[in-house]
Amino acid sequence: MKKWCMALMMLATSVVGMAQKDMTAVKDEEAFISSVKEKMMQVSSIQSDFKQVKHMAMMKKDIESSGNFYYSKTDKVCLDYAKPKKSKIVINGDKLLMEMGGIKDVRNISSNALMQEMTKVISSCMTGNLQELKANYQLEYWQNETNYLVKVSPKNASAKKMVDRIELVLLKSDFSVESMKMIETSRRQSATPDYTEYFFSNKKLNVSIPSSVFDVK
Repeated sequence: MKKWCMALMMLATSVVGMAQKDMTAVKDEEAFISSVKEKMMQVSSIQSDFKQVKHMAMMKKDIESSGNFYYSKTDKVCLDYAKPKKSKIVINGDKLLMEMGGIKDVRNISSNALMQEMTKVISSCMTGNLQELKANYQLEYWQNETNYLVKVSPKNASAKKMVDRIELVLLKSDFSVESMKMIETSRRQSATPDYTEYFFSNKKLNVSIPSSVFDVK
């Protein structure tokens, strides 16, 4: 079960690396939230390339993967990995599929409260409806000249044991997600936390995506 929860949390995370030291807090949070929602309401689908970087304190080198990302409003997400090995993670409504080495495993998201919460984060980020996350997550908004940084920290104790926070970097020009970073909760106070970061490029909005991409059968 932990594997599936982590897969969802990894999906709910991506963004271009940036120096946060030059960022300042967004003064008018309501205006920012409204602008994000207004822009994302115009987006029905997203297709892009992605690079995933997995950092683990016990490993000397980061693990890199890449492939194609697909999103279709409002609850369909696919990470189709091409390198280093073919694999796939798909969310379609209340179903979650993981395919590795030709073996498929499908789960019902609604059977697990934590999975439901992670799905809500994904949906809220993609639709721009950040406001609905406030009940269960602490949100912080930062900015510099070119980007916004949204920090999403779970309030739920069970979720907090696995994930410290999710950091989303948005382009100021169109509010699209540049990267997403999922920072795991460190089990040792002195340890550097593990994290998974996604970088999105060659983004195409409102393109036609075959329904087969989101097949969870």
